[in-house]
Amino acid sequence: MEMIEIPKPKPGNQQWGIYFTDREYARVMGDPLRAVIEAPTKIAAEEAASRLGLSDAWAHPVTPEQAKQIRGPATRSPGKPHQTMLTPTTAELFTAIDVLKKLGLRINEHANHSVTQLPATELGETYAAHIKDQSIEQTSHIEVVKTQLQNWRDELQQQRRQHVSQTV
Repeated sequence: MEMIEIPKPKPGNQQWGIYFTDREYARVMGDPLRAVIEAPTKIAAEEAASRLGLSDAWAHPVTPEQAKQIRGPATRSPGKPHQTMLTPTTAELFTAIDVLKKLGLRINEHANHSVTQLPATELGETYAAHIKDQSIEQTSHIEVVKTQLQNWRDELQQQRRQHVSQTV
């Protein structure tokens, strides 16, 4: 990922910070700045955020300095010169890891429940084996992503510790 400065808006555009629309959810999540988008209007910024997959987007004008203070350096998405994606915080990564753990547990619980509902026949045993195989495959994919997120979180924590020790 290439680290860049947040781009200066073109004439007629300004930078919009993208936040969660649900203010209570945003407060619980620490009111994270999800992205910075250059657009001429609030509506255009919210539509652009939606196209990026940021559901429930609420745009608010930000200056480049505010964006840097809130989240630090941003990374630009390849092929999208005026859309800036931000590095997640360690808290956001922790939340994602926790959600993945719970998803893995839920998949296993659902598989176990489904298997107990099947009849004790040859066909039932075939379906049970299929359900168990799918459960194992899904949870192994979750474990891979969870491990990647944990490594990324650990990297960010290490970088922050080094940054703090260098500034002290």
